Amino acid sequence: MNINKRWFVVFAPFLLLQSVSLLSVQKPGNDGPIAIKVSWSSHDYDLHTIPSLQLVTNPLVSRQFSPVSKQIFANLKQLNAEYARYAVWFPYPKLAVAELNPPSGSLQCGNVGEDSVIHLSCERNGGVISQIDFASFGTSAGACGQMKQGACHATDSLSVVQRICVGQKRCDIPATDDIFGDPCVGTPKRLLVQIQCNPPQNNTYWDFTYIDPMLEDFLAATDGHSRIISFSTQPNWLFQLDTPHIYPDNATHVDWSYPVGTKFVDDSMQALGDYYGRLVAWYTRAGFIDEYGLKHNSGYLYNWDYTEIFNEIEGEHQMSIEYYTRAYDAVIQGIRRHTNNYDMKYVGMALAAHNEFSYYKYFLNHSNHAPDIPIDMISYHFYAIGTSRVDPLSYELLFPQLDNFTVEVEQIEQIRKNLSPQTRTTIDELGVILPDDNNPSAPLFPLIYWNAAAALYAYSWGKLSRQGIDVVGHSQLVGYPHLPDLQLEPQYPSVALLNWTTGEGTAKYWTSKLLIDTADIDNDQAVVTQTTDVGDRNIFSQAFVRKDLRRWVLIVNKRYANVDVTIANCTGGQMQIINEASGFGPPTLVALTSDQITLSAFAVAVVHMPPADKSS
Repeated sequence: MNINKRWFVVFAPFLLLQSVSLLSVQKPGNDGPIAIKVSWSSHDYDLHTIPSLQLVTNPLVSRQFSPVSKQIFANLKQLNAEYARYAVWFPYPKLAVAELNPPSGSLQCGNVGEDSVIHLSCERNGGVISQIDFASFGTSAGACGQMKQGACHATDSLSVVQRICVGQKRCDIPATDDIFGDPCVGTPKRLLVQIQCNPPQNNTYWDFTYIDPMLEDFLAATDGHSRIISFSTQPNWLFQLDTPHIYPDNATHVDWSYPVGTKFVDDSMQALGDYYGRLVAWYTRAGFIDEYGLKHNSGYLYNWDYTEIFNEIEGEHQMSIEYYTRAYDAVIQGIRRHTNNYDMKYVGMALAAHNEFSYYKYFLNHSNHAPDIPIDMISYHFYAIGTSRVDPLSYELLFPQLDNFTVEVEQIEQIRKNLSPQTRTTIDELGVILPDDNNPSAPLFPLIYWNAAAALYAYSWGKLSRQGIDVVGHSQLVGYPHLPDLQLEPQYPSVALLNWTTGEGTAKYWTSKLLIDTADIDNDQAVVTQTTDVGDRNIFSQAFVRKDLRRWVLIVNKRYANVDVTIANCTGGQMQIINEASGFGPPTLVALTSDQITLSAFAVAVVHMPPADKSS
């Protein structure tokens, strides 16, 4: 596949929109440049907030499907991020769930749609397929052991499967009209088969085919750094369902309806804990013992710092905080049961609606948890929601949303400090979502959008650092629009940090890297920083001093316009700036020959001051 050709086709609309929209850039109407006034000797707060990011599983991340996977992980490695979050998320069930079907005892079943293949095997104990209990190509349905023939049924289904499979150690059965004929033209059909083995074997459906490669690549790219692993999606057969959920046969096809069910079949939640215990043991203890006592070997002996338990709990499976807290405890107990690892730390909640203060009050109250259950870290998310995909002026409306969010953060922090002050906080999804983002026909946004979203993240990190939040995760490394060449439906393109056709960094990526490279966590101190920008309408700025007395200033232009600023005595220093001109490249390094700086629309800049003895 010609990547450069695809870049032109996909990104050409960006270039057109950019050339038109730049004509409307205007000055914000200040009387002269905005003065940034820094009191270099006046301590404001200590810097503890770590800039980070999240990577969500999807086909473009996987080396099994993606032409840019290698570049994606090379760029992730280049970031050197701490506390990167790896979210194994539900829209692609085969990429997210290690046991998509429940254990079925001595029965073995397959259920696939047209043009897919059922794979059956009795070879584990040296046996053969001895009996076909059920076979139907048509509209049959039902779980293993409960399959029922539908109104549409190929009458010779059973004899066809018997001919292919009986007496064989294993067999593969294509669900096609060529094999079974077409019992109901124009009706979607499925092939359901149930077999038994001789000698009998108990059957589970653990399958890491698509999950392993991406996690291997993530852990390699972040080796030597702290990580948060979020196996956020539970097998939906653990939940009470009227009928089994049918997930896509193709690993690259989306299933937004996968998280069905609100209550677990096993109210004790031990089965839930066992699933997560075996899953973590697969990666950290070289394998696990399954539901029937069979050892599954992986050879993996990975370590990571934190396991996050579930994602956006109030949306996915609509859990109350009381129910979730029980599940959180059960997962930790299950991981300990299967790994004997009591050193693992955990992240709880991952709330989408960050203003649900009752959730924090309940979860952070240790008396609501089982004994010896830690509350190491909590997480919640924030997305500024755009009002237009293509109007750059509308991007200015993203910043006030962050201001409102920080008010809520203040309330959450007060709850945390009162109930569990030792618990840390990661806002592990923070970004922008534009309207109609997953609509295949939605227009692509102009290149200046990357700068606006990058500015929003830098602004967020700067403001949240004042509140002492431990980690702020930029969302997310990989998203994309409809990619017909790869047969991929949209996956939130506006949240991406990387160019989805080349794997190159956007302004969002380079802003994350600039902050990671510049901020010296626990060594930098914020100093009192003021401006003449009335109401902070145009810029954000914050100055820092390092223990070795090196000084730097973060400046964010919140406007779709050029803004002039001054910093006393910055002449002789250097500036790294991310703006339209830097495009998909790293920050531009500028030698400062004046105390006045012009920031183009939505620019993010770090000014490195000259040594104090030359500028004081």
